[in-house]
Formats: sequence, C-alpha cells, structure tokens
Amino acid sequence: MNGESIIMDITEIPFNRFVGITRTDPSDTALLQLYKSEHLDNHLNTVHASAQFALAEAASGECLLRKFKDITSASSFIPVVRDVQVKYRKPAMGTLRASANISDADTAKAMETLSKKGRAIISVEVDLLDESKNTTMTATFSWFIQRIERA
Repeated sequence: MNGESIIMDITEIPFNRFVGITRTDPSDTALLQLYKSEHLDNHLNTVHASAQFALAEAASGECLLRKFKDITSASSFIPVVRDVQVKYRKPAMGTLRASANISDADTAKAMETLSKKGRAIISVEVDLLDESKNTTMTATFSWFIQRIERA
C-alpha cells in the first residue's frame, strides 16, 4: 500500500461484480442484493452457500464503510476480515437481500481504540433474506482495521 485512503465501492470489487452483487434502492433497509441466477445455484436448485457468503461479506464491508465513512475518507485505514461465524438457516430461493448492522456501542469503542492504538477489531452482524422473506443465513464478520503508516 502506498499510504492513500481506501475508498471503495463494494459493488465494483471485481469478485463482487463477477458474482452480481448490486445495491438496493436507497430507501430500502437492505444494503445489497444478489439477483436470482442459475449460475449461483447448487445441486438442490437453491442459492449456493458460497454465493450467500459472498453477499454477506460484501454487506458487512459496505456497513463498515458507511459507519466509518468519516475516518475512511480522511485517513489511511485498511479493513480486512479477521474471523467469521456463519449459520445457514433455510434454503435460499430467488433474489437475496443483505442487511448489516454495527451497534453504536461497538462503533464508539472501535473509534476510541483506533484513535489511541491505530487499529481495532469490530463485529458486523449480517442477515440474508430471500424473496419469501425467509432468513437464509446469519453471520458475524469480525473486521480488523489498521491505520496505514505513510512512508
């Protein structure tokens, strides 16, 4: 890294674009979506677990970037996934929508730790719902955020 800020559009990351992850309508509570596509199906004709995971990871990153937009746009920080806990709950049918959240308490704690130590770990909770509003997957993504030192 050359020390510049990491400002990105999650939907333009090459893998996310390849899979077909897109934004939802701005008025929607979900952040991202993955339209039904045969190439994302598994052997049961439901959405493959890997496709669900990709959408959930992208939504967790989008949530992180939105929550920390002030520091990510003004400073040199890089976030990377450190740990994930996933539970697949029901077969996923059709278009999937991802919602994500970081608690206000976790946000405040991470901001304080970032300002003191230059790094922090923060958890992002993600839920995926299919066309029938069934929760197909829940996950907790732990992100490691670190200040990039300029040379």
